[in-house]
Amino acid sequence: MNYKRCKKKLQEVDAKLQMVQEDIHQTNESPLWSDVVQQVVDSKFEGVQSNLNNVEKSIEETRKKVLKLNDKEERRNNVILYKVPESSPGNYEEVIAHDRDFFLEACTEALGVDITQNDIKKIYRIGKRGPNARPLLIRLSSGTLKNHLIQMAYKLRTVVKFKEVVISHDLTKQERDDCKRLVANAKEQESQDTSGEFIYRVRGPPGEMRIVKLPKRT
Repeated sequence: MNYKRCKKKLQEVDAKLQMVQEDIHQTNESPLWSDVVQQVVDSKFEGVQSNLNNVEKSIEETRKKVLKLNDKEERRNNVILYKVPESSPGNYEEVIAHDRDFFLEACTEALGVDITQNDIKKIYRIGKRGPNARPLLIRLSSGTLKNHLIQMAYKLRTVVKFKEVVISHDLTKQERDDCKRLVANAKEQESQDTSGEFIYRVRGPPGEMRIVKLPKRT
């Protein structure tokens, strides 16, 4: 009995919907019932799609931030040495031993930094072998040790064997771009300083680099 009443009720609702659709058909200016329904559905879908797009955008922005932070953290204990002579091509152990020994010698004889082989967690050349010495990347045991090396880097030029070597932070792409911009600004400021008594250099750790004004050495 309940089933029959439900069935009858559905038939009545369907009949009323049919009557509404016929009334709409009779008015040329009014849209079809199906069009009205479609517009409502489209409107709802556009709202859902917009929300999904916002969520996807937020997720992508978060992903990029995480990648940047991971990249920065990965480089935190790294230094890069430029113009370090390369050994002749040989087996992996011989090449690594040459670069490691050169670095340790530079630390003890020029920089005055107490460092051991155990402080070197990773060492390798960046890029393919060519006519010029490739940059040498070294990962150290701590950021404190890395920063100490950077602070003492100016001493390299006091020893003939190491005077051409340059030590720098291992920068992310964004940090490299920022550094290039600051270096260009420093050169411009120095060219505009008519006193001739100062030089302008970029100093500071990654993310905190700035232009400093220094007196020329006599």
